[in-house]
Amino acid sequence: MAVSQKALSAALAVLGAPEEAVSPETVWEQTVSFYPASWKKKWPAELPLPWFLERKEPALSVSRQRLFEIGQSVETEEDAVNFYVAVCSWGAGTSALQISRSVRPLHEPGAPGRLVEGITAASTVPAAESYALFYRSGPAQITGLGPSFFTKLLYFAAGQPSPSDTRHPLILDRRVAQSLGWKTTTGWTPAGYTSYLDVVEAAHERWRPDLPTDVIEYTLFHGHASETPPSI
Repeated sequence: MAVSQKALSAALAVLGAPEEAVSPETVWEQTVSFYPASWKKKWPAELPLPWFLERKEPALSVSRQRLFEIGQSVETEEDAVNFYVAVCSWGAGTSALQISRSVRPLHEPGAPGRLVEGITAASTVPAAESYALFYRSGPAQITGLGPSFFTKLLYFAAGQPSPSDTRHPLILDRRVAQSLGWKTTTGWTPAGYTSYLDVVEAAHERWRPDLPTDVIEYTLFHGHASETPPSI
């Protein structure tokens, strides 16, 4: 495993003092609110609406813990679509633009079947292989569904990671890439994703091997939060 020392140093700098690490419970309790109406406005007519989008409340929320639970019961195309919407709702939050982008892949022919194939593989094949399924020309590839969101599907579908699971599929998005000092902040190749997991595994060994690796992903994401402009 050839690890980028530059990226590893950047990761360790963001992670900070080992004794100040957040707990796995803090990570798994991370909860995001979303608006079901944003999905329903552009929902594909040929697909059943996920049960939770039928609820009457104007806003709902979903946690990482709940997504792990939903991801363990994906067997059918309908299950896969429901899981996809739940995960993307967590990823997009209340952003109407992000929800609109997340709906588009569901309009692609064969999207539900491809989602089933990619999601169910996440818990049975190595992370880099499951990533390749969703990547360009892979059997689970869907136009409009990029790594920032399909790595979320892989992460939750694989279940809660344990400290010993050092190659668990993890979320890779722009903010994580920026924390690693990468110039490429979107569209990573399978080799790029493997490099990311290599860095996380090395950081895990040197920083807090007693914690699951998603604590590292969570910290890298929050370690490169966008700065708020000064108040007028």
